[in-house]
Amino acid sequence: MVNKQAFTDTFQYFDKEVIIEIIDIFIDETPERLNGLEQNINEANFEKLRFNAHSLKGVVANFAAPAAVEKIKTLEKTAAELIETGGADFDKEIMLLNLATIKEMVYEMIEDLKVIKAES
Repeated sequence: MVNKQAFTDTFQYFDKEVIIEIIDIFIDETPERLNGLEQNINEANFEKLRFNAHSLKGVVANFAAPAAVEKIKTLEKTAAELIETGGADFDKEIMLLNLATIKEMVYEMIEDLKVIKAES
């Protein structure tokens, strides 16, 4: 999931301790971010969903995981469309299934980052 070479290229000028801290922050904050997205979907709060998806997309992009970024980008776009249409065609079950895929991808990223951290 994480492109290790792209990750290394991105963080090549950082000290080992800084890289470990960045990884640790991501690992610590991610479950809350994902739970927030689920809450946004359950509450049909498309403004917060768009904002939180955008935020997660940016963080995930830092870790060279393009497939996860694209999936999160789709969630963000869907939220924006739902804002524009006043929630027309909102399908909570489909959105939760899409979020489940995002969660799976992001937790796979976390496992990859744990390996990178151990190798640092």
